[in-house]
Amino acid sequence: VVLDKLNLHIKSGQKIGLVGHSGAGKSTLVSLLLKNFKPNSGQIIIDHQDIADVSSDSLRSSITYIPQDVILFHRSIGENIGYAKESATQDEIENAAKHAKIHDFIIGLKDGYKTLVGERGVMLSGGQKQRICIARALIKDPNIIIFDDSLSALDTETEQNILENIDKKISNATSIII
Repeated sequence: VVLDKLNLHIKSGQKIGLVGHSGAGKSTLVSLLLKNFKPNSGQIIIDHQDIADVSSDSLRSSITYIPQDVILFHRSIGENIGYAKESATQDEIENAAKHAKIHDFIIGLKDGYKTLVGERGVMLSGGQKQRICIARALIKDPNIIIFDDSLSALDTETEQNILENIDKKISNATSIII
């Protein structure tokens, strides 16, 4: 049993950090929040509603999860950012990229937002991939955003700038930073 008798209350809009050694239950907690599996006992309540009574699609539409090992598709940078929002405009894509501190890099590329990232993003550094995935998360405008060690490839200054920009872009979102 990784988590036992856990009672955690996170207020809407609150920013929290989850810290612990390997095996402490951080990833298990996230998996429970994302409804990847059901708790053996107890409830998970979000906005006064037990997530057991909500469809996985509905739940995940309001939560954005950014893992440490980011996933990019063999498409353009713009398509990778806009993936999270079916009707994303170019302005929304660029605004999200600005908040994720990747816009200046993108416009410096020969093909800009139309640049192909290569299979699994091989054309980009780890930090660039993470910032593209953060931009993808921001374009979705989620109620809850979970960073699962997803800022680890960034320097401290860029990480701080991104966190400040996230507060500006989605100030009402609940943020969980692991």
